[in-house]
Amino acid sequence: MDSVKEAISAISIGMVVADFLRETGRVLQAIEVYKECLIIIHSQVLVIDISLANTMFCAIYLAIICAYDFIKDYTNKENYLKELLLYLGSHDSAEKGWVHLKLAEILRAQSKFMEAWNFYESAINIMKTIGDTHGQGICYIGLGRMFQSLNQYDKAREYQEKALAITIEIGDRRGEATSYGNLGTLFQSLGHYDKAQVYQEKALALKIEIGDRDGEATSYGNLGTLFQSLGHYDKAREYQEKALTIRIEIGDRDGEATSYGNLGTLFQSLGHYDKAREYQEKALAIRIEISDRHGEARSYGNLGTLFQSLGHYDKAQVYQEKALAIKIEIGDRDGEATSYGNLGTLFQSLGHYDKAREYQEKALAIKIEIGDRHGEATSYGNLGTLFQSLGHYDKAREYQEKALAIQKKIGEKRGEAVSYGNLTGLFLLLGKYGEADKYLDKAMAVRKGIGDKSGEAADYRQLGLISCKRGEYDKALEYFKKAFGIYMKIGEREGLVTSYSDLGFYFQLQSKYDMAEEYLKQALLLSRDIGHNLKEFQCLCHLSVLKASQCHLEEASLHLFQAIQKFDTLRGFLKENDQFQISFLEKHGTFPYKFLSWLLSSTGKSQDALYVEELTRARGLADLMAARYSVQEQISSDPQSWCGIQGIITKEAECACLYISVGQNDVRFWIIKATGAIQFLEKKVKLDQNKVTGIVPELDEFFKEAFRSQAISPEQNCEDRSLDDTELTSLPHDKRSVLRDYDSKDFKTSLDLCYKIIIAPVASLLKQPEIIIVPDSCVYQVPFTALADEGGKYLSETCRIRIVPSLSTLKLVQDSPPEYHSQTGALIVGDPVVGEVIYKGRRRNIAPLPCARKEAEMIGRLLGVTPLIGYSATKHSVLQTINSVSLIHIAAHGDAERGEIALSPKYRSPLSPLPREGDYLLTMADISKTRLRAKLVVLSCCHSARGHIRTEGVIGIARAFLGAGARSVLAARWALDDTATEQFMTCFYRHLFRGESVSESLHKARKWMRNNGFDKVSQWAPFMIIGDNVKFDFGNWPVPNVP
Repeated sequence: MDSVKEAISAISIGMVVADFLRETGRVLQAIEVYKECLIIIHSQVLVIDISLANTMFCAIYLAIICAYDFIKDYTNKENYLKELLLYLGSHDSAEKGWVHLKLAEILRAQSKFMEAWNFYESAINIMKTIGDTHGQGICYIGLGRMFQSLNQYDKAREYQEKALAITIEIGDRRGEATSYGNLGTLFQSLGHYDKAQVYQEKALALKIEIGDRDGEATSYGNLGTLFQSLGHYDKAREYQEKALTIRIEIGDRDGEATSYGNLGTLFQSLGHYDKAREYQEKALAIRIEISDRHGEARSYGNLGTLFQSLGHYDKAQVYQEKALAIKIEIGDRDGEATSYGNLGTLFQSLGHYDKAREYQEKALAIKIEIGDRHGEATSYGNLGTLFQSLGHYDKAREYQEKALAIQKKIGEKRGEAVSYGNLTGLFLLLGKYGEADKYLDKAMAVRKGIGDKSGEAADYRQLGLISCKRGEYDKALEYFKKAFGIYMKIGEREGLVTSYSDLGFYFQLQSKYDMAEEYLKQALLLSRDIGHNLKEFQCLCHLSVLKASQCHLEEASLHLFQAIQKFDTLRGFLKENDQFQISFLEKHGTFPYKFLSWLLSSTGKSQDALYVEELTRARGLADLMAARYSVQEQISSDPQSWCGIQGIITKEAECACLYISVGQNDVRFWIIKATGAIQFLEKKVKLDQNKVTGIVPELDEFFKEAFRSQAISPEQNCEDRSLDDTELTSLPHDKRSVLRDYDSKDFKTSLDLCYKIIIAPVASLLKQPEIIIVPDSCVYQVPFTALADEGGKYLSETCRIRIVPSLSTLKLVQDSPPEYHSQTGALIVGDPVVGEVIYKGRRRNIAPLPCARKEAEMIGRLLGVTPLIGYSATKHSVLQTINSVSLIHIAAHGDAERGEIALSPKYRSPLSPLPREGDYLLTMADISKTRLRAKLVVLSCCHSARGHIRTEGVIGIARAFLGAGARSVLAARWALDDTATEQFMTCFYRHLFRGESVSESLHKARKWMRNNGFDKVSQWAPFMIIGDNVKFDFGNWPVPNVP
């Protein structure tokens, strides 16, 4: 600038332009212009009159602060306020008082409560000094809101009443109305709804009297939220719509978005999901338009919650993660914790319990850090519900009781009722009906006291379920009808769907099938009307059971087909999220497939029943593999597409397929021969007649538990390659104690019983040299190779055994292009140096594995390949090579439950922070992102094949390798002693190197082990093949040293 005059002129014009941009919603552009003005004034500060410079500096800073306030950018607003405070220095006490107040407000919004408190106190002291009573009142309002956020309700009330007294004293009618509104919100938080209504109505009357249209809309909105809490939905809607009308009329875009969001939440409560979505999207559009980042995050969170309730889990995650990102960006700690909690709940609903716990614990940590006692209680309650889902009932009770204690201490009545309800559900699940009754009575007393009609209906429903469990059916009907009556009165449609279903269930128990059908059909129609796909799916499942109990099997099948189609719709919402699809299948999808398969086989349609079994086995992994091989998905619930299953086995030489489906007290078998012929058998089993320790009455549970609790461990020293949280892993190799030997008698009894149940009935039909077994998910724990007939002859002595998750996945491998898989090259990984790292949130020293190193070196010599060992076995090195080789062998620490392999972190100096999980853990997510070309993956990681049993049956990290494109996976079921491991691997690879198939090589390695001093089951039986029977042509490989 050439002159001071030009500079002042430019600033004046700039400020006018920026103000116009801000007022027309282009706030970010306005901020840039304001900053340009600030640069100009800085450049002229030495030549402009000091008084004028101060005035202009303050005006520009305040304009920037106002703009950041408008878009709720807390971080930048705080920074500019602090800059302004430094600029003011020791001058202008009045201005400094208001800057201190504004800083306190922005710090409170970021949950930095102690810092905020200090600034409030300093603002009050300044304002007392200069006699600004009005300013003191505003400080008291802020302190009241802060202590309400901290759930210190007595202090909050004290400060709000101080503010009210000041506004009355100085005749500030607008401030008086604000104080009444604040006290109304406070009493609502405490569950004192009558008092809350009195104060909100006082606020409204004053605002109307003084013509404060903006404040009037705020009061209508507050009353609407209050009435919604009470279940008075018609009144709630009336008041929210009044607020919206005023805000549109006066051009308050921020308030308009708030009203749309409130109406969206209200319509969601009523089950009007289309309207809820419409209003939330309107709110979001305005928030984005006016650059309100805080409001935008809130809208994303609301949409995420809405989509989750509709079963659109993929969309729900996207929106919740958007909300979280913004909240972190703008420094909203309280909102950040809320988003973590929402994501935790989402992951729990899909069965992602590790992630759910991680996010809930993040939420809890923030709530404790910022002193939000109510939020802390909510997090404890969420964690309690999570542990209940996992069957950890003691922990669930501990967390629910922590939540309850906090809610009672802070006087939060609604939260207290929620905690009582959660404890009711827990004790109901445990069969402790007396305890459940006690907590339910307390919940009901609180809910009736605060007028929570929706909660009261939910409590009556719980009483109905308890009465049913006790056989008190008259009482149950009375309670179900009371719940129905309340939901009908308040118009809560999702609750009505639940009530119709409960009444249908009740009348079915009473064998009043016509009435049961009437109520279930009402539930179905209403679930369709409100667009709740998950509820509709559940209603169809209930109707199928009803029709089956009437022996109307054709109608039952029809309902099941519809349920499966609806499940496909829900599954489609998850798009390509493989983990979500699998979890969702486990949680909701197994029942209709299994029940339909049973119905079809019961009516003589055994081949159709097989097709249905294949549908449930193939979903998820087959889709993922189809994407990897770039072929069209062939898995469909349309019966007309069911063909060609038997043709898959015709491509497997000298093989028969044993397809197993397990019910509670029966096992069904399909034997598919290479000719395409299919034979079907069914065997009823009564486990209560067998005296085997640990066996539960249900057959599927027996298979899940019999070998999970009796995994074999050898007597010799064994290198523990698991990442389990045990002291053993961190012990030096030479100081490791001998692993415990399990009760071999009980284990043998279980093996014998398994042979009688799943092999003996079909043994005469399995005469081929190789058996391909497609097990039900619960049967994956059974070590088929170790099953022996009454004469003691092992099944694996007479035939080769291979596992496939489903025939569809086998077909995808069979049909993959010949050039897809690599024909040469090997990645051998052994004994990565992990060292001290952060694992599961705490410091952990991962011990070396000298035997794994020896194993890798031996295989490297045999194949002529340099293995990645020690420090060279980094995650980066492995991922660089993994998608270009034909054979992968990993001997390292593994966590089967989480599907992870520990590799060496990249080099770090002694001063570097400890590596975190992402630096050294090879996860299922990492593997799924690669495009493997490997024909065989060998996982020599302790328990690597004993991870979560998925519905498809593929367990642990083996599933991720198959899904990423591997043809076959060889994985260990349990830890093998060190000497046996070395001998087994040497023998297996020697046969593989000679050109024999992986199945034949494994078969001969087992035989050699049994005949050469390693005759214990624990020494020769742990490995299993999952997938195709591959061969290698090592002719073009480097000439190795064959042992």
